[in-house]
Amino acid sequence: MKKRIASTAAALLVSALILAGCSNNNNTDIGVATDEAISDIGDKISAASAADTPMTTTKQEYFSLVSSTDAGNSGNVTIEPGDTYAVISIRGYGDLKIKLYPELAPYAVHNFVEIAKKGDYNGRNFHRVMEGFMMQGGSLGGNGRGGECIDGGSFKNQINTSLRHYYGALCCASTGTGNISDGFYIVNNNVPQENLESLYDKVSESFGQNVVLGSMYLNGTDESAPEYSTYKDFYEYNSCAVEAITAMKATLTDAVKNTYKEKGGTPSLDGCYTVFGQTVEGFDIIDKIAVIDKVDDGYGNITKPASDIIIEKVEIFTA
Repeated sequence: MKKRIASTAAALLVSALILAGCSNNNNTDIGVATDEAISDIGDKISAASAADTPMTTTKQEYFSLVSSTDAGNSGNVTIEPGDTYAVISIRGYGDLKIKLYPELAPYAVHNFVEIAKKGDYNGRNFHRVMEGFMMQGGSLGGNGRGGECIDGGSFKNQINTSLRHYYGALCCASTGTGNISDGFYIVNNNVPQENLESLYDKVSESFGQNVVLGSMYLNGTDESAPEYSTYKDFYEYNSCAVEAITAMKATLTDAVKNTYKEKGGTPSLDGCYTVFGQTVEGFDIIDKIAVIDKVDDGYGNITKPASDIIIEKVEIFTA
């Protein structure tokens, strides 16, 4: 079964699960109600969800969801002849070998591969490390900000339910509304995960509350107001996330449950962010970085490595 979600979301308002920076919104006057605009957004999402259009390596201006029970990155992932894989060399630590999934997340892989081939990741850092969650880096600004995707600007989440946030998953960092540029993160949580159905329900409920909030903002703001597009983005992203998380629950298989139970991961991010690779070698390096000393990142979060974690280079290979 395949299903596609589309939207034209563009900027960040707020999210409970932000993996890149955050934006500040100034208080402004509230305009007139726009129920018609909210209805139009809902119609667009519903119509796009019914489509059966394959994902592409063309830059996306919309969110996409493919619902599948294929193996993806579950189970014992190995690199087979013909597979594309990346080697991320981290100064003083060693190499991570990561299998990429161009068939399942084509633009996300294309973006990462082309940025790597240009050498743009070389010398960049991992600026955010959270033990039991993830390590994030690769951004131009060295702090989760400042970069663009390979075609300029940003692109939207490509969600495939056969790719999940298992321990060692390589994923696209985003603004929290699905806008992706050059940053990425690697899941470092190796604690077994169970009770996935109830977890997905809780996360979906949280995003559902954001949908209601976004609707309230839209309903009280004139379309001509400068903040209207931000409220619209917020509403669309959360609406799409609810559907994607619902699909994650609907496509749970024994293989998915066993992988989370045996290897760990962060299933609370499934459906919210794009997974496009899986670590095959170098888990010891992920574990070492997870427990490094950290300092305040300038926003009150003790997540910045006390000593720089530098990406020496990222190389792309075909097995």
